[in-house]
Amino acid sequence: MAADYTNIDEVVNDFQLMIDDTSYDKEAKIYQLRLLAYQGLRELKFDTEQEVKTASREVNSNLQIDLPADFVKLLRAGFKGSDGNFHALGHNPDLSLDASITPQVGGSSPDENNPYYHVDLGKKFGIGGGNNNLGYYRLNKNDNTINFSSDLAGKTVFMEYISDGISRVMPRDHIIKLTFNTSGSSVDDNIVSGTTLIIPALNSSLAKTFTFSTDTTSSSNTTILFSAGADSATEIAEKFSTLINEGYPEFKVVPYGTDTSNSSSLKASQSGNVVLLTYNNSSSVPRSVYTATFNPNTNDSQTNASQTTNPLTIPIELIQLGVVGDSPRVHKFCEEALRCYMYYKYIQRKRGVPANEKQMAKRAFYNEKRLARARMMSFSKETALQTSRKAFKQSPKF
Repeated sequence: MAADYTNIDEVVNDFQLMIDDTSYDKEAKIYQLRLLAYQGLRELKFDTEQEVKTASREVNSNLQIDLPADFVKLLRAGFKGSDGNFHALGHNPDLSLDASITPQVGGSSPDENNPYYHVDLGKKFGIGGGNNNLGYYRLNKNDNTINFSSDLAGKTVFMEYISDGISRVMPRDHIIKLTFNTSGSSVDDNIVSGTTLIIPALNSSLAKTFTFSTDTTSSSNTTILFSAGADSATEIAEKFSTLINEGYPEFKVVPYGTDTSNSSSLKASQSGNVVLLTYNNSSSVPRSVYTATFNPNTNDSQTNASQTTNPLTIPIELIQLGVVGDSPRVHKFCEEALRCYMYYKYIQRKRGVPANEKQMAKRAFYNEKRLARARMMSFSKETALQTSRKAFKQSPKF
């Protein structure tokens, strides 16, 4: 992420740190703050930050292209020339929004490139200005498309538009489910000392092996200590979950989920004999739950190689497929305005908040918004001189 941008989650976390017992927003939930942050980001993107993005699309047979998911407002559409400049298409409000309809009448638009237009050879009397020989477009908000004139079919059109800053590919946690069996002391039971459990690993490796053991002196962040024949399935699940989240402090063994060699993105939550493993760092999402060589129910007993014990009653289940995405971001100039928006909107409809506090919060937001807009403006003395000098020409003005 660029140095001048801040992740939305960081803004929400900073906002929470400022809440104390005397704050009017002390009961705000994390999901409420995140929703307000997204709403505030949209508000700032519309007329303060105005994030300009680009996209290119090929015009299909229906003379249309689809708008991007984060589209808010079209700035211009056209082609990139060999000179590196943008060559804009013309906007035609009379262009049909349904190219599939069969034309019933002839076209009335003049062809300005036809030398026989109107009168004598080579003359174009009466054609008027405002024409564009590259083609025309019209925005179709109902279908979220842009329609083009017939001469643009099959061409790749370049567009610049304002984004809402939200509709990026959102990251999503990867969650798998483990349902544990009961421990035992003989080969006929499900889990004995030496039984192994293989789960998808972090950092894009295929698998990670955890070993069940009754030897309390051989602890590590991949060893699950248990009592053979005494621990129930729920106790086995609890010990595995504790190993992931807390490690073995008495042996100075760090939690597996916080071991720097494994990444700090693995968390476990346990209910009965079920454990949910959450990979909450999108960069560490496993490539898949199952591979050609991946078997979560394996045994590697040193006493009996033919042992067929299983640590799980059922194979590992995929609960939610992880997605590596991009979190929404806000420009550093707009950070304080976003925090003011979150506070103002949270207390706006709270009956227990005095009216003067709401007015102060509203005033603070709009003041910060104006300040952010002023900071975002890049109009300089050099830009002003360049703009004014463009009007000076040594020829008659068009």
